[in-house]
Amino acid sequence: MSVFRLKIYLSVILVLGSIFSSRLCAYKLPSSKPNILFILVDDMGYADISVLGQKKYRTPHIDAIFHGGTYFTNGYVTNSVCAPSRAGLITGRLGSYFGFEANLPESSHLPDSTIGLDPEQKTIADVLKPVGYKSICIGKWHLGYNDDLFHPNNRGFDEFFGLLGGSRSYYKIDYDRGNSLQYNGSFIDEPDDMYITDYLTDKAVALIKHQVKLTPEQPFFMYMSYTAPHVPMHAKESDLERVAHIEKDLRRTYAAMVLCVDDNVGRLQACLDELGISDNTLIVFLSDNGGPIANGSWNGQLRGNKGSLWEGGIRVPFALKWPGVIPAKKMNHTFVSSVDLLPTFAAVSGADQFGPVATDGMNLMPLLQGEAGEYRDRAFFWRRGDMKNVAVRYRNYKYIMNRRTNEEYLFDLRKDISERDNMAVFMPDYTDALRTIQAKWEASVPDPGFSSDWEVKESN
Repeated sequence: MSVFRLKIYLSVILVLGSIFSSRLCAYKLPSSKPNILFILVDDMGYADISVLGQKKYRTPHIDAIFHGGTYFTNGYVTNSVCAPSRAGLITGRLGSYFGFEANLPESSHLPDSTIGLDPEQKTIADVLKPVGYKSICIGKWHLGYNDDLFHPNNRGFDEFFGLLGGSRSYYKIDYDRGNSLQYNGSFIDEPDDMYITDYLTDKAVALIKHQVKLTPEQPFFMYMSYTAPHVPMHAKESDLERVAHIEKDLRRTYAAMVLCVDDNVGRLQACLDELGISDNTLIVFLSDNGGPIANGSWNGQLRGNKGSLWEGGIRVPFALKWPGVIPAKKMNHTFVSSVDLLPTFAAVSGADQFGPVATDGMNLMPLLQGEAGEYRDRAFFWRRGDMKNVAVRYRNYKYIMNRRTNEEYLFDLRKDISERDNMAVFMPDYTDALRTIQAKWEASVPDPGFSSDWEVKESN
């Protein structure tokens, strides 16, 4: 493709990206609506599960999702820090379109704060409600503290057991409105022997069993949002003993926390097996962003970490499993994003039959079942809240502008996954084309206009 045609084509892709629908193609689905179990972990490094290269310990239960379904080697999230990434995946939209590009500031913790997930944006739970789903949110929310505007029970979820905030101790804490555990708006008495990763799973298993027993014909959507392995670095002694061979203290603690997550992912899958609903449950697994330095995570070959727009900040473990529907033991190299999950859920549930679904993503089911379609011919964009760094990916090429230093980067990720060879000078036409399309995209989204206290905090 000539550079001239590339510029024209990218301009068309940019226009297509503003048309919100689930973009259906022909594919095979069973007649019954599946249950959906969406497992999100917090700050996990790209190479911190054994299926993606970890050698120091094994994660068999997470691996089972990857081996039992299809995993994307080019799976991305919409932002490199927690809150805006979660805003993107729960709405199926880039946070840039509604001013959510940074972590929540301290002022958002006030009960009457208006800073949080735009009330005009529909969540996955909102989309699934009209087709009869019971929606359950377990764990970390981190999308706003104002109960009227942002509480999960007011954003489509029938059940919420978790915390409104972004991080907390893994053990019992005294009352803290943002971080104490609550059930549907009422704070609970946290058990003295609680370890939060296990405790959240206890509640998730109980709610799944109750739901299936009470209304076995009603499908459920569970957003299982673990706080692990986000800081603080709290590991159980029993798990630390399992990784005693790891010499560095931080890395050993981190590994123990990941093993605990893996155990609990196994408990969730065992619950589905026990209830006889595994074959009719779509499981999704990913991390909210890349691994940071603070928790001892490892992003493998990827450059950078949480908070950056290098691959280590935005490329994450990403897999979908649905026995008999999504092919097992498949590796797919197509570029996909967390915004694709909402339209995928809308398609498999039939929610998209009620009209177009507002999303910046695409239904992944045709791709998962072997249809390449237009998935490879779309551009995708990232911008942090301080507007200092921006990035665009089109096919194998990724362009980054660092506005702090006025440096430009162009990488061919097919050949250079570690982003070491900057081709911006050697391929000026491609650099210009992607710079132009990035600028056009930025002109199409609002200036976030953040107040001075809404800052990018890369350590969060």
